[in-house]
Amino acid sequence: MDLGFASERLKIGEFYSRDALAKQFQITDATLRNGVFRPKAYSSIWLFVTRNKPANRTQYVDKFAGDELHWQGQNAGRSDQMIIEHKARGLELLVFYRVDADKPFRYEGIFEHIDHSGARPTNFKLRRVQT
Repeated sequence: MDLGFASERLKIGEFYSRDALAKQFQITDATLRNGVFRPKAYSSIWLFVTRNKPANRTQYVDKFAGDELHWQGQNAGRSDQMIIEHKARGLELLVFYRVDADKPFRYEGIFEHIDHSGARPTNFKLRRVQT
């Protein structure tokens, strides 16, 4: 059962913890803790981006430049194709961003894939969709 787009239940600029999102969307899937999450009941992909990563985590280089997000995908690359083809698959890309790992994420809105290069990790350029 597809419940549509998760963005319809979120507010740009609001802060969300993963636990709050799990409760709001009734998610029990542990992969919500990953950087890329695909909620099964929605036509959405959620990207969780932390600028200042804990020392014990992979130090991906992610940065905002205006309405563009330069983001490194996961080393394994399992979700790369889904992100590249998100429009063709009818999926929205939602970005949750925080500066520090001990803070909740700020919902930044819907983004779209613009370009990518390299592999393991893939370097993505995503642009905010103006709504």
